[in-house]
Amino acid sequence: MTDPFFAALRARRPDVDIVILPPQDPPGPSPEARADELSRSAEVVDATVAAIAARLPEPTSDGPRWETYASKKLRRWAQLEARAADGDAILAGLDQSFRDARWHSEVAVKAFHRWTASQSDAEIVGTWSASHHGLVVTVTGRVLRPAADLLEALT
Repeated sequence: MTDPFFAALRARRPDVDIVILPPQDPPGPSPEARADELSRSAEVVDATVAAIAARLPEPTSDGPRWETYASKKLRRWAQLEARAADGDAILAGLDQSFRDARWHSEVAVKAFHRWTASQSDAEIVGTWSASHHGLVVTVTGRVLRPAADLLEALT
């Protein structure tokens, strides 16, 4: 191998075989989502938003609504905002509730508190800043490609 990166890697790890595979063909188009799939996605996201809103102090909301995503695709989307001096405790409570409901959920604390939760039909990202007391939670459904007539009706 004449590439300097791989030469250095080979020198450090002679016991490892390096294989470079050709690029894969791009995936084919995803199948069209039926009306019942769109309805289920909306139900999951809307119920998740309602459950979170019930735990926030005086939340304001943008959505839930359908959001165009990439070309001819949609996903259900909503964002909740609240001012909270105890946003860390709110996120910890949400984290535990969603874990109990068998979501993959975790809270990380670095410059701000960040809560993420996901399951097959939805993803959640929540952040809270101690210095600004701003709590923002975004809920997104899975990306779907509806038939053209459904896409037009929902956008």
